[in-house]
Amino acid sequence: MRIIVVGLLIAVIPLQAFAAAKKPVAMKQSMTPAPRKADPCKQYGAGFVQVEGTSTCIRVGGSVGIGGGVSQ
Repeated sequence: MRIIVVGLLIAVIPLQAFAAAKKPVAMKQSMTPAPRKADPCKQYGAGFVQVEGTSTCIRVGGSVGIGGGVSQ
């Protein structure tokens, strides 16, 4: 049983080191802001955004309401 555990540790530790070395590079690339394009949804008004890969414009919104009452 000990041989199996030691074998797994020997296999996993280099993989973790390799994965840890790769993460900062991927994060730097994803944190780079994309260049801004002209707003194709300007004609619909404020708050509309274009769905990536389509010509569809949407706006997501919502509200919260609270009510109360007393009965006698």
